Amino acid sequence: MARFFKFTLNLCLIYLTTAMVIMPTPCIAAAMEAMTLCVQVVIPSLFPFFVCSRYLAEQGIANLLSRYLSRWMRPLFGVPGGGALAVVLGIVSGYPIGAATVVNLYETGTCTKTEAERLLTFCNNSGPLFVLGAVGIGMLHNQKIGILLYLIHGVSALLTGFLFRKYGKNAMTIATLPPSNAPRSNPASAFATAVSDGVSAILKVCGFVILFSVFCKVLPWQSPWLYVLLEITGGVHAIVEESLSMEVLLPVLSFFLALSGLSVLLQTAGIVLPAGLSLRPYLLGKLVQAGIAFALTVFLCKGLPISQPAFSGTVPTPPLPTISQLFALTLAEILVALTVAGLFCLTGLIVTRFQRKK
Repeated sequence: MARFFKFTLNLCLIYLTTAMVIMPTPCIAAAMEAMTLCVQVVIPSLFPFFVCSRYLAEQGIANLLSRYLSRWMRPLFGVPGGGALAVVLGIVSGYPIGAATVVNLYETGTCTKTEAERLLTFCNNSGPLFVLGAVGIGMLHNQKIGILLYLIHGVSALLTGFLFRKYGKNAMTIATLPPSNAPRSNPASAFATAVSDGVSAILKVCGFVILFSVFCKVLPWQSPWLYVLLEITGGVHAIVEESLSMEVLLPVLSFFLALSGLSVLLQTAGIVLPAGLSLRPYLLGKLVQAGIAFALTVFLCKGLPISQPAFSGTVPTPPLPTISQLFALTLAEILVALTVAGLFCLTGLIVTRFQRKK
């Protein structure tokens, strides 16, 4: 398998290099378009979450959550209460914040390797900025459908985590904490480290976005089904342009939003593998989540039939949000994350006190 992956990667990079020499103009145009997307969308929407997730993990917020949520998180997902930080950020932010948060929890000693790999199965998801904004409003021109897709996306992720709660059960007794479980630094130093790590992580994400945008542009055949397997943003837009019926389109979109594509997979691998975690549970989790999302969408489409299409004709390229809109969305996502985390803490506190009384 490793040889096949190495051969395929080498072949694709040789093809990309050759295409850039033969067709420099479309390659440069695709790269510039991707860089614009990174500057106006990717960096403003993801960079604050990279910094916040790293800082919160370094300062032991996850350990604080563990006090109240372990009795709830362990039976549901087989992870300590501190894993709630990855669950919340993984649902309200976007790829690959969930994976980065899981790695932070593992490196700070909040969870074992087995528990971190369980979290990877369901904590790395598409964010509301993409599902609600780009897909729902920008591509389908229907906010309600965007909300429906996002709810299905989140529910399918949580159901996947429940199914994988016993993953690696036999390895729990031999799992050990990483050696980096050192005393926490002061807040100023931790914040500086979080910013530095956030810059490194966001540069990796932008690099993958640019690379895959150029690669998809120079492919000899332009199939939307191949495109969506390689890169989720442009691929979803290409599938929407196929003008499928809503009963077919929505389950297909749910499936690929959960599957995420090769670009996100490589972004996640670049974060997970250096920490010594396996990518296998992440792959299995994505396949299971995609199947659950597809089944839930089919069921809801039959129970809540959509009589009118959300679009007609060719779907225009969605306009990029302004900086003020991105700032407002980022603040809203942070508030949602804090609210959900507060509800988690409140639920854990109530359950703990109820059990103590019994």
